[in-house]
Amino acid sequence: MITRGEVMEVYVEVTFLTNFLIILSSLEMMGILLCKEMSYLQVLKESFLLSFSVLLLYIDSYSWMILIIWLVIFYLLYQKQIFLYYPVFLFIYFSILYFVSSFIYESFIYNGILIVPVSFSSFVLFIVGLLFVLLQIMFIVYLKRKVRINSYLYPVELFYAGKQYVFNGFLDSGNEVYYEGFPLILINEKIIDKYEIIDVVELNDLRSDFIGVIKVDTLAINNQLLENIYVGVIRGIKYDCLLNKSLMGGIL
Repeated sequence: MITRGEVMEVYVEVTFLTNFLIILSSLEMMGILLCKEMSYLQVLKESFLLSFSVLLLYIDSYSWMILIIWLVIFYLLYQKQIFLYYPVFLFIYFSILYFVSSFIYESFIYNGILIVPVSFSSFVLFIVGLLFVLLQIMFIVYLKRKVRINSYLYPVELFYAGKQYVFNGFLDSGNEVYYEGFPLILINEKIIDKYEIIDVVELNDLRSDFIGVIKVDTLAINNQLLENIYVGVIRGIKYDCLLNKSLMGGIL
């Protein structure tokens, strides 16, 4: 029971589910607005982690505590990009939160959490409406990602150690890896048969992986020829190559 001028019947399980769906919608919309590549499994995991804020129901004071907890979680998830993703997420989350609370009878917001009374009609209306919104978001994400991927794939020809390699490179706006001041194009280690690493660069993200640096003779990207260029060899990427926008010249 929760008292708010009157006694209301509220279950923690229902509260967790409703807020989980709101957070899930907020993360998906954040990904759309910021054009961030996020798998659906990743969104589910992060939504589940952020949903533990429901435990704030047991803290009567410090209504701003949810902001601190989410700030820490976003730092662990996004690190240097926290100042971009966190404000956008908060704006979307509280927009959805106040919108939902405005049309569900007797619902209210407590410590940044939506409290929904156990009423069959209002709860079903909320679930059906939110599921419909989620389906629309998933459809938009799918279409936008499909168009974006097809639009940002470029043919690449690489000449190294007397061999020619032909593959497609994905223009990744998030690839900001540099070696001695030069931007690096990242190539999947499965593409090149044998290569000689001249140096190693640590990848500064959550994976804490290492990139082997090689120097190739020539690299042709969409009819643009680059000679004696440094290239990073990396594992664990789903594309054959991650291009760097600093090396794309006037083809964009």
